[in-house]
Amino acid sequence: MKAIIFDFDGTLTYKNSNIWRSIWEGLGYDVSAGSLYSNLYSKFIRKEINYQQWCDLTCQAFKKFNLNKKFIDNISTKIRLLPGIKNLLEFLKKKGVSLHLVSGGIKSVIEDVLGENTKYFDSINANVFVFNNENYLDYIRGTEFDYEHKATFIEKLKERNCLKGEDICFIGNGDNDEWAYLSGCKTICVNPDNVDVNNKLKWNIVFRNLNDLEDLIPVFKKIFITSLTDEENSF
Repeated sequence: MKAIIFDFDGTLTYKNSNIWRSIWEGLGYDVSAGSLYSNLYSKFIRKEINYQQWCDLTCQAFKKFNLNKKFIDNISTKIRLLPGIKNLLEFLKKKGVSLHLVSGGIKSVIEDVLGENTKYFDSINANVFVFNNENYLDYIRGTEFDYEHKATFIEKLKERNCLKGEDICFIGNGDNDEWAYLSGCKTICVNPDNVDVNNKLKWNIVFRNLNDLEDLIPVFKKIFITSLTDEENSF
């Protein structure tokens, strides 16, 4: 295994409310079926708007309530990492593995929550909130690599580093992670949320109740000491 890509929310963290939903609710918006929050998501899924348009319309809604950096910083304090993250990341880096984070979350929040663990990642890819000089939200720069484009990130990683699918593992938990398998990489689902864990094409191995990220170390230890054929069978 030469590269591992992690999702963030619900994968490296406890299952909190979706960060986007938390912001909408925190600003006082309704998030039930038929709400603006729900309708924008539905329009994106139906491909009536693209990802950046989704971000732009969301930004408009947030700016109506003067969303500022302090509000986002406060959201960050409510998100907790799963135990064992440092030991897992240290183990993988010592094995020479390239580590990447590809998330539909917010980059500044991810970095704040990761703290010193940020140093283990070769790249962190997520949506960017840009604030003006008064620390109020100016615009949202949408990530290139969410939903089906998580597979795009992996394809670019393969091309850039001359890797094969079997050299890479993706670890996620949500419905926006289910496209990663299209890149030919290995996949691990942890603490699944709104995904079909019985689909072995999308998810090679599943941890339904992972309480400590250090529990993934034995999986990778097995990979590092087996042949490629055995490695494939281990999933």
